[in-house]
Amino acid sequence: MLLYTSMPIEMVLEGMDKKYEYKEIEIGGVKLVIEPIGVNQGKIVQLLSTNPQDFLNPNFAPGKIINFSAN
Repeated sequence: MLLYTSMPIEMVLEGMDKKYEYKEIEIGGVKLVIEPIGVNQGKIVQLLSTNPQDFLNPNFAPGKIINFSAN
């Protein structure tokens, strides 16, 4: 693949080597994949559900910061 850009290669590749740690949790019967950002806080990365209504719920929107208890 070719990438034509006027930006320096260091700027294009910045952050490519960052390792992400994801965790799967369940809230209210809905499975979520989150990226932990604190002890009991995480950012929603993905919603794992077969119910279309779950995807319409703004509380499960990707990017939303949620609080959860680590049981």
